[in-house]
Amino acid sequence: SRENSLFPLQGNRFCAIMKRPERPSVRNSRRTDFPGRTIRTENGREGRTEYRITSEWDGQSLKAFLRAQGYSTGAMTVLKKREDGLLVNGTHATVRCLLRSGDLLTVAEEDREAKDTLVPVPMALDILYEGDEYLVINKPPRMPTHPSHGHREDTLANGLAARFAERGIPFVFRACSRLDRDTSGAVPVAKTQRAACRFAQAHRAGLVEKRYLAVLEGTLPEREGVIELPIRREEDSVIRRVTAPDGAPSRTEYRVIGERRAEDGTVLTLVSACPVTGRTHQLRVHFAAVGAPILGDFLYGRESDRIGRQALHAARIAFPGTDGTRITAEAPVPEDLDRLVRWIGETDTD
Repeated sequence: SRENSLFPLQGNRFCAIMKRPERPSVRNSRRTDFPGRTIRTENGREGRTEYRITSEWDGQSLKAFLRAQGYSTGAMTVLKKREDGLLVNGTHATVRCLLRSGDLLTVAEEDREAKDTLVPVPMALDILYEGDEYLVINKPPRMPTHPSHGHREDTLANGLAARFAERGIPFVFRACSRLDRDTSGAVPVAKTQRAACRFAQAHRAGLVEKRYLAVLEGTLPEREGVIELPIRREEDSVIRRVTAPDGAPSRTEYRVIGERRAEDGTVLTLVSACPVTGRTHQLRVHFAAVGAPILGDFLYGRESDRIGRQALHAARIAFPGTDGTRITAEAPVPEDLDRLVRWIGETDTD
């Protein structure tokens, strides 16, 4: 049967995305329309955002209002330390300030300086989307997302730092979601603290959709299903995660796209998967737990001669923009994984 096939592929893009699954009910009822007027600097950068306080906020604290707009405690702490961070009718205000209907609240957005610890390193970047507050980058395999021990100047963050330095723009790296070094695909990055907070709020509200393409070593019990197994960090390890009753609730939705048996008898399964809860290593842990680890995953399965990394690609991401529109970006499938996708697509075991 070819009803779940990825093909045809247009160029090198993952085009057939599985239907959007039913979502659990959203318990976070905070508003997500984020009203506010953005004021830009002369070079086009976002300088500040102005909010006209309406009657529903009359007598309520500035802190409560900022929380409703998506600002985190950390973001408010940064704003409080700036003389121009929070202004009510042009006067510096604290988060304890009580608002009145008609007040004009001004919130500083622009980063004043770049992080000294992030070294700008010019490199080619595949920008899938760029707007005023977000950009989405197609991270290649074998590239770390952010600096760590042994990887100080070869990360996605270094490349972005160089890109913004060339424009004379202070840069703070705010990846809204991070991919493992050997996982390729779409990485959303917030340009401002406010945008980062809003993305986090949208994620908690179930408004961020991530879809991955993976090749598994083995078969799954159903063509379309859900894996719900709690995940926690493995004892005595800072890297590995395990499924355990005392772990954090974790939900993965998947659909089998195709299967093919290799000459050695191993069945490789191509799936489209959505990590609804977004735990660390969630897809890698969940598929390994049900007996079908991701091909080439040395941590939860085994290495493979067919691909020199785990066969996992963040193919698509969709999330709400600050203006109410929905931002969607699709990442081309890298050549190493594309070869496997096409091989499985030639014939499947059904």
